[in-house]
Amino acid sequence: MAQAKVRANAPNRLIVEGRDDKWSILALTQLYGWDWDNPQGHYPYIDDAEGVDNAVDALPVSVRTYKRVGIVVDADTDQQSRWDGIKSKLHGVGFTLPATPIPDGTVVSMGDKRVGVWLMPNNQSPGKLEDFLAVLVPSRDGCWGWADEATKGAAIRGALFTESDFIKARIHAWLAWQREPGLPFGTAITAALFSHQAALAQKFVQWMAQLYSD
Repeated sequence: MAQAKVRANAPNRLIVEGRDDKWSILALTQLYGWDWDNPQGHYPYIDDAEGVDNAVDALPVSVRTYKRVGIVVDADTDQQSRWDGIKSKLHGVGFTLPATPIPDGTVVSMGDKRVGVWLMPNNQSPGKLEDFLAVLVPSRDGCWGWADEATKGAAIRGALFTESDFIKARIHAWLAWQREPGLPFGTAITAALFSHQAALAQKFVQWMAQLYSD
């Protein structure tokens, strides 16, 4: 994909915790007209930190180095704890975040620098990328409800996924039943299996635009 044309030394940065986040963001923003092939744009280099702790730890150096810095990580089971960890890292480099995340995505400025934080799925609830994507499943999809039942049935029959990964199992079960089974998230977004016009998707892209616009 076009991300290769956004150089690692670009003035803007987006830190994500995994490759699924990276390709999902690229695919979603492209559907809103983001031209990642344009090296003259203000698009950030997306840094796959390979883990949430690595992503949070990368913040101080990134904020010192780049003009615009965003971070997208899962809230997981304790949203406030995740937020407090990010808040502490940014406080150490001069940025003050509010006590709790802004529902539309947090963006704060200091001088000519700007920092943004998005906690998956929606800045308000525990969860992860898969919870965000679940909201984008078309409301009339007949298999989505069955994916819930089937995944619960699999757990009863000894499936080994943990309770916290139920939504991952459900999403992948649903993707396995599409015309082309098992597409990666980014490809599935591009193929319109998810509704990029859902309100939450629009909110996320608006947060990206606010963070990286001039």
